[in-house]
Amino acid sequence: MPLIHTQAMNTTNVSDLDTITRTTNGGRLPTDVNIPQTISNLNTMAYHNFGNDTNIDTTIEWVPPITGKVDKFFLNLAVLCNVTVRTGDDVTFESITVTLTKGGNDVLWTQTFPTGFAIQDAAGEVRMFIVAQPIWGNDFFVRGGSPLNIRIQTSTIGDTANITWEMGLVPFFPTTIDSNSKFFSQSGIIFHISEPNRETVTELGPTI
Repeated sequence: MPLIHTQAMNTTNVSDLDTITRTTNGGRLPTDVNIPQTISNLNTMAYHNFGNDTNIDTTIEWVPPITGKVDKFFLNLAVLCNVTVRTGDDVTFESITVTLTKGGNDVLWTQTFPTGFAIQDAAGEVRMFIVAQPIWGNDFFVRGGSPLNIRIQTSTIGDTANITWEMGLVPFFPTTIDSNSKFFSQSGIIFHISEPNRETVTELGPTI
């Protein structure tokens, strides 16, 4: 499921990024064979701009095509913070929180990912954080045709009147900041769904 939005698109140069950081599992770099990828030497990267001095708080709905049990899912999500104007002060891009819900209020899973970023205190300074994380041990059932909501939130500290920044969801992103040929990956969530059996259907009940 791609994580794209209807917010306006802005651009930045990959080679101008100050920092790219991504999650790890004990120092290892997790991946999934189903992540859409391509190789390109393009230096321009687009992102959905959520407005000046505005954190992301958006929900994307996915409707499962089948009924079954989600026994694993993989997050592959990039978000950046771009300082556009600065006469003083600073901002720190602190974290990304992802929450899965069904029925609006039934929380299936939530986790906050700290970026570890230092302050941004210069115009043109851009930092991008990638959540590349397999999630297992949180099995839950889904019913075909019943919506599942993915909420994405970011948090910052230190913003004042003397700095302007943009928080952006990056639909297609690289993992290195050079301008040579590199892999681009798509922001999204990959759900691994086991086919239902009689016990699963009984547990699901008439509604979900």
